[in-house]
Amino acid sequence: MTIRRRDLLAPLALAPFATFPAHAQQAARWQPSRPLRFVAIASPGTSLDVTARFLANLLGPRLGQAVTVENKVGANGIIAADYVAKSAPDGYTLLFTGAPHYTNRWIAESPLPYDTLKDFAPVAKVNNSPLVFAVPANSPYKTLADLIADMKARPNQVTYSSSGTGSTTQLCTVVLNDMTKTQARHIPYKGATGAITDTVSGQVDFTCGGTAPTMPLIKGGRLRALAVTSAKRLVALADVPTADEAGVPGYDMTTWLGVIAPGATPAPVVQRLSAELVALAGTEEFRVFCRDQALNVDIADADALRVEVPKELERWRRVIELSRKAT
Repeated sequence: MTIRRRDLLAPLALAPFATFPAHAQQAARWQPSRPLRFVAIASPGTSLDVTARFLANLLGPRLGQAVTVENKVGANGIIAADYVAKSAPDGYTLLFTGAPHYTNRWIAESPLPYDTLKDFAPVAKVNNSPLVFAVPANSPYKTLADLIADMKARPNQVTYSSSGTGSTTQLCTVVLNDMTKTQARHIPYKGATGAITDTVSGQVDFTCGGTAPTMPLIKGGRLRALAVTSAKRLVALADVPTADEAGVPGYDMTTWLGVIAPGATPAPVVQRLSAELVALAGTEEFRVFCRDQALNVDIADADALRVEVPKELERWRRVIELSRKAT
């Protein structure tokens, strides 16, 4: 069977601005009686983290309880996911996650301490996160085409950083190398901060980082953006071309961000949380936040997300296959 690259890379289009008429009464039955917590798989300052904190501040007043964010970073999100999977399924401890939750099923060197499907209940998707191919400000690479040409001329000598093996910040370059028939040498870090810091300093040749940590450095002149990974240009980085425009036809790689709960969480709890998050993600306030952070509003409720999760797993299985061929 032939797999078209566009089918492989295109982000899953889930129905935006879903509504919940069938669940409205059921969802209304649950009212939290103590503070809630988002357990974020990424470090502070990342796109996932800032999205979690923005929504936590808005969600608290709607639920009548504070919502806090706790960062549990490590093992590409496995530590945070395992913690939430083993938490009480009562709606008070939720995982704020993204693609790593699904890539880990295919890249973990040992069996995961949880079942990616059975031990979690999808709650809501709120946005998706493009990445940015970036180089140090004094880099000789002025365009993505320059970078590609050098990777072709010097196979496996050009270095790139990521926030960890199997992270989307690695896989975006794996896919770029596959599509351009090039090779680069991967330098993994334990989080986004080190990966980006060493790119700024020139310790590595380039990175493919999230918009939240890279954009201030791009605007401050410490990083040069070569291309974004989304199919369309970002308003906040309007002068930066897409990878497609920069010479890699069909390149399109974004990852959704959202909330999942322990698998045994009662349906009324899931539906109440889902309804509130979808409502918040549909506000003008959240749209402006996403625009300013170079993120895309991308909404799905619990029911729609549950249907799409198996497709998400399959999508990342194929991308991981590419990464294994590249090593």
